Amino acid sequence: MIIFMYLSMGKYAALSGDAAASQQLVQALPSTLQAVFGMTGLDLTTIQGYYGICFIFIAVMLAIHAGMLGADLVAKEERDKTAEFLYIKPRERVYFLTMKLLAGGVIMGLIYIVTALATYGSIAMVNHGSVPVGDLVPFCLALLIIQVLFYSVGVFFAAILARSKQATMYVSIVVFICYIAYVLQGLSDQFSWFRQITPFSYFSARDILANLSLNTGYVLICVAVSVALLGFATFRYVRRDFRI
Repeated sequence: MIIFMYLSMGKYAALSGDAAASQQLVQALPSTLQAVFGMTGLDLTTIQGYYGICFIFIAVMLAIHAGMLGADLVAKEERDKTAEFLYIKPRERVYFLTMKLLAGGVIMGLIYIVTALATYGSIAMVNHGSVPVGDLVPFCLALLIIQVLFYSVGVFFAAILARSKQATMYVSIVVFICYIAYVLQGLSDQFSWFRQITPFSYFSARDILANLSLNTGYVLICVAVSVALLGFATFRYVRRDFRI
């Protein structure tokens, strides 16, 4: 994440050198390419607009990491054939799952903090020390929500699948589908309904910069889905037969 942020923001200096020419160049790009890279409706000559392009890729990377983390934490013992060493302990399964979830939360928190610090440092580096913190706060909140949501998806798949080690594959598929839906809804009004099924569209950079806040309804949907997935995963996990 640190390397990505510094390399990505390092290109901003070149774009901001000739703002008018850079903006014309971006507008001349095909709409498909603009949608794929999240450029639609963003002003790349401002640090906020340029960060908006980086945001979708940060969100996708954090989503993949969080989803695979959740899936791997739950499936670890079955994958490594060590389930009997853990589950013969005089503890209830819900205790083990809770400890796994908390451990995953700590790891996600560390990744989140590193990402936030790298964002602040890289923007300060290319923007003469000026960082629009107020504009970045909604982006940071959106990233945290996306992390928690896909973490819950990973835990859910690992808990319900008969072969839990396949959970990481399913998480990757879900993230890919969500990203493709995000791209398609930005291409044509014909696909505008895709906006309702992908969290990447819930927290699009264009909307965040326009309102400098997150849509409360979408936030509540993500929270509700996360709680529901974790709740069902817990229900299923404490009743499943482990493959040893």
